[in-house]
Amino acid sequence: MPAHRSPRLITAAIFAGVMSGIAAFPVQAADYTGTWAADLSQCKMGQDSQDAPLIITAKGSDQHESHCTFEGLKSSGAGEWSGKAACSIEGDKQSFDIKMTVSGDTLTLTEDGAARDLLRCP
Repeated sequence: MPAHRSPRLITAAIFAGVMSGIAAFPVQAADYTGTWAADLSQCKMGQDSQDAPLIITAKGSDQHESHCTFEGLKSSGAGEWSGKAACSIEGDKQSFDIKMTVSGDTLTLTEDGAARDLLRCP
């Protein structure tokens, strides 16, 4: 007599297999979101400090007295995004061409051609 399995058990088994496969893929669209710092000791600093970490959301970034909104940010795949950032830095309005590349726990942020590497805060 063949064993019969309920549709719910089969669906649960398929879902578990799919979810375990998802964990093996690199994180996608929101790879760049999070808190980033040049040195991990900065991760604990508040935004009132000049050495505060950079906080990036899907819409923009904040760091101490610098606040930016992303414009036309597009992914080129493989952990890379580019677009523009409209910023207010200590009250001064500025615009930058930006590129963000994520590799593991490192974000390379390029603003108008000047690149810096940041580490993801825990």
